[in-house]
Amino acid sequence: MRLTLYVRRDSPVHRLSAGWKLGMLLATGLLILFTDNPLILGTGLAMALAGFPLARLPMTEIFRQARPLLFVLALFFAAHAMFTSVETGTVLTLRFAIMILSGLLLTLTTRVSDLMAVLERALRPLAPLGLNPEKTSLVFAMTIRFIPALAETWETIRAAQQARGMERNPLALLIPMTVLTLRRADQISDAIEARGVDL
Repeated sequence: MRLTLYVRRDSPVHRLSAGWKLGMLLATGLLILFTDNPLILGTGLAMALAGFPLARLPMTEIFRQARPLLFVLALFFAAHAMFTSVETGTVLTLRFAIMILSGLLLTLTTRVSDLMAVLERALRPLAPLGLNPEKTSLVFAMTIRFIPALAETWETIRAAQQARGMERNPLALLIPMTVLTLRRADQISDAIEARGVDL
C-alpha cells in the first residue's frame, strides 16, 4: 500500500460519496480553528484515528509510511514549545495532525477521479470569474500524486544518512529533501509544459 493513494476496501468510509467526504474535511478544518482546547482537539484526533479501522486500513502500515510526517510534526511542536509556549505548540500540532490524518483518510478511501469530478462541479460557478475548474482539479490531483513521491524521497534520504551515521542531524535530512523536492517539481512542470498544458 502506498501512502495517500486509493486503497480498495469494502467499508462504510469507502462507500461514502466523495462530495460528502470533501465536505466533512472542510467542516473539520473550520471547526478546529474555533477551539484552543487541547482536550477537544485530542478528541478530534482520536476520532480521525478511529476512521482508519472503520475503513479497514492497516494502522501499522499507515504509521510506518507516515513517519516523515510525524517527524515534521515533532519538529513543529518543539519549535513552538521553545519559542512560544508548550500550550501553543500542542494546540497547533493537534490541529495539523487532525487535518493530515483526515486528508490521508480521504485520499486512501476515495478515487482521485471522483475527487476531481466533485471539485470540477463545485468550482464551475467560478468559471465566469476566470477560474478554470478542469485545470484546478488537475492541480489538485497532481498534488495528491506528488505526496507519495515525497514520502519515498524522504525514506531514501533517511536511509542514506542513517548509513552515514547522520540520521539525528535535522539539516542532513531537510537540506537534501528540499533540493530533491524542488528538482522533482521542476521535472513535473517541464513534463506538463511538454504536453501543452498551460496551468
